[in-house]
Amino acid sequence: MPESPRLPWRAVALSTVLALAAATVTYVVLSDDDAPDATSDTIPLTPEGDAPAPDEVTFVTFDDDEVPLSSLRGTPTVVNFFSSTCVPCITEMPAFEEVYQEVGGKVAFLGLAVTDRPEDAQALVDQTGVTYPTAQDPNADVITALGGTVLPTTVLLDADGTIVAIRSGPLDADELRDLLADELGIST
Repeated sequence: MPESPRLPWRAVALSTVLALAAATVTYVVLSDDDAPDATSDTIPLTPEGDAPAPDEVTFVTFDDDEVPLSSLRGTPTVVNFFSSTCVPCITEMPAFEEVYQEVGGKVAFLGLAVTDRPEDAQALVDQTGVTYPTAQDPNADVITALGGTVLPTTVLLDADGTIVAIRSGPLDADELRDLLADELGIST
């Protein structure tokens, strides 16, 4: 069996030095002392802030009407962010529909398609059988304002519009039921 060629030691040394330099730069950037702290005016990425969702943030219906996020106040709300290109989003949507049917008028549901083409998002809603209200977050303004960073993300708002929970990653029906019970006191 022929011997596999070896990399020259200079290439290995240079690669190691470049990797260490990249790691150092990453560490310096991520540990920047000028980063905003919890007392700044930024919206927290966790629900500890106990601040209502911002009034100026709007989502867009599939009919291109802008709706303020504050219009959700008055009823506890599940806001689920999805995209037609996000496989975990697609797999969790029927579970959200199942729980939506079970909780009736106790909690509102809103699905928001993040930076998705409207026709693709609407096709996904039809494909998954979702009947709860859905709309668009075309510039990712709502998901950003509510502290989401990945898809899928689910945010629970209490009746006052305060963020009580943020969950990144897919949820099944039982996990969503538990979240509603634990964070909003709503059981099916």
